[in-house]
Amino acid sequence: MSLVDKANLVSKLTTVVNTAFETGSYTVDDVLSTALSMNALSEINIVRSDSVDALPNLKYYNSPNAMIYYVNSIDIFAVSSNLKWLTLDGRLLRQDSLYGKIWSWGVATSGQLGDNTAIPKSSPVSVVGGFSDWCEISAGDYHSVGVRLNGTAWGWGRGTCGVIGDNASISRSSPVSVVGGFTDWCQVYAGYDHSLGLRSNGTAWAWGRNTVGAGSLGDNTTVDKSSPVSVVGGFTDWCQLSAGRCFSLGVRTNGSLWGWGINSRGQLGDNTLLAKSSPVSVVGGFTDWRQVSAGGFHTLAVRTNGTAWAWGCGGEGRLGDNATLDRSSPVSVVGGFTDWCQLSGGNNHSLGVRTNGSLWGWGLNASAQLGDNTTSNRSSPVSVVGGFTDWCQVSAGTSHSLAVRQNGTAWAWGCGNCGMLGDCTIVAKSSPVSVVGGFTNWCQVSASKCNGLGVISL
Repeated sequence: MSLVDKANLVSKLTTVVNTAFETGSYTVDDVLSTALSMNALSEINIVRSDSVDALPNLKYYNSPNAMIYYVNSIDIFAVSSNLKWLTLDGRLLRQDSLYGKIWSWGVATSGQLGDNTAIPKSSPVSVVGGFSDWCEISAGDYHSVGVRLNGTAWGWGRGTCGVIGDNASISRSSPVSVVGGFTDWCQVYAGYDHSLGLRSNGTAWAWGRNTVGAGSLGDNTTVDKSSPVSVVGGFTDWCQLSAGRCFSLGVRTNGSLWGWGINSRGQLGDNTLLAKSSPVSVVGGFTDWRQVSAGGFHTLAVRTNGTAWAWGCGGEGRLGDNATLDRSSPVSVVGGFTDWCQLSGGNNHSLGVRTNGSLWGWGLNASAQLGDNTTSNRSSPVSVVGGFTDWCQVSAGTSHSLAVRQNGTAWAWGCGNCGMLGDCTIVAKSSPVSVVGGFTNWCQVSASKCNGLGVISL
């Protein structure tokens, strides 16, 4: 579906939801009939799935009284009115809100916990500022970024090269506003030392280290930026971005996938090893990409047919193609699964959630970050132990992993140094352990180099 068609559908759905909000009535038939009137159900791949609660990867459209969410991970629209969530197939998603307070744990040397200290924490502490309307977060190696419900973007942690986006290069131990005056940010992404942001008008922006000779900001230069600059190309239909270690990737609403930045291991997927300072298309001829995740030196992506693909550094088996070779163009993750809904690339390992709620990992496992009760590297997907079949979101860090189940609990495994698992210990775990606090309303988690970040909904 074209951006215009999606915008038209969003507009019509918004009208339906606003009317329902005003009258106090809200029916599934209203939503379905609106979608059917566009003859768009097949085009936007309306599906029934037990894992549509995985909502962190989304693009939202604000309206005065409602929100329309486009869930990139499964290519589906969700509609909200008065905190009632429905997909276009009419299934109730969740009745609580998808925003709340941020909590963090682990290393804090650069202020990346956002709690106004540099003291490590082995259990979750609240990010300061008093805000309770965070709706999108991302943890980089030494900094974090987030978006509030009012569309403003914020950053904290190590400020080297302007990665926080506040027109400075100093560290911040509490959130500061990303400059530019924009109030329509809908997604943000923290990389190693650069950040990306997506605005609701479909434009992509970047700030931080531009890595001389690489161009990870995609602005056709190799000069660091301490405030957001537009990614070149003139595209206004970006729907999801991901920041890796000095490189970036993005999906457009036409299903094409693009990359820019360092490319020494083929992580841009353009069949070369040359750095690019502006977006280049990932090879393969596919126009149905729906989610991408940039790791340390490799990339993972999902197509609308549910297949998983990888490219870049293949060391330790992190591409999941039963080999340890670098690939400069996409190769299929082995296993024959066609129901992947979300992937996450860590520094040297990979994780993925399937629509049946199972969770899988592959790549480096020296710190038990694959969660399979071993420390053996895996070059093809292995199941995370625990027997749970209700995983809905996962995040791979450097040497640990975080995930959320549909019951709202958060879990962690891998290296436990400095409390990065959030389980009140500093001991490594080779299988999932619960993040302490007794919360059952986690809605998103993000793993970084040595700490964790999560949103607890109100």
